[in-house]
Amino acid sequence: MTAEIRRKTIVIGATGGMGSAVALDRARQGDVLALIGRDHSRLAQIAQKIGEKHEKPGVLTVDLGDMKSCARCINETVELMDGLDTLIFCAGAHVRGRTIEAHLQSWDHVLDVNFRAFVHLVRAGIGRINGSGHGAVIAIGSITPAYAGAGMNLAAKRALGGFCETLFDDVREFGTKVSVIHPGFVATSMSASPRLQSDLMIQPDDISAAVGFILQTASTACPTEIVIRPQRSPYK
Repeated sequence: MTAEIRRKTIVIGATGGMGSAVALDRARQGDVLALIGRDHSRLAQIAQKIGEKHEKPGVLTVDLGDMKSCARCINETVELMDGLDTLIFCAGAHVRGRTIEAHLQSWDHVLDVNFRAFVHLVRAGIGRINGSGHGAVIAIGSITPAYAGAGMNLAAKRALGGFCETLFDDVREFGTKVSVIHPGFVATSMSASPRLQSDLMIQPDDISAAVGFILQTASTACPTEIVIRPQRSPYK
């Protein structure tokens, strides 16, 4: 990686705590940005905030449960930024339900948003990403333990990691980096609980720093998996 490269970056799930932190940090680094999410009003607010100090990002509203919309989103992003070399996937849905009682529709939604959308986005954009010679695909996974009711969350996250493992071997000769960041508890609304102290959790800026580390890694190396845990236990 050289300092002269100005990345053209798409951040999917940019309205979440981690996604918005990643988007802001990439804007600080001078990336041309497109922000993707389902809440247009929230996306516009984040884009406006970034635009106060940096180049204002483009905004695209996408339903990640609709695979055709995912492919269309990539095409629109390429047109908006006149290219694409970096895809950062921060989107996620979460549902708890034991196998004997879970609603299959909610399980399908988790699988669609947490895994299938990523696959469709990557498939639609990988040609452009590889063609840049300095491409990157980064996904935010999680440390998801096995416990009653976590079945589909765990399955989707393991599928995400497994796909990225093979994706790296598919694209490494193009110079494209592929990495999954697996954090423990991150101080976002999704992890909010009276049993947890947010100030002891991983902070969203810690995740954006890990993304930056991956993108700054020399062309001779790729950190394919990063596990981040809270330094101190956040449990009260």
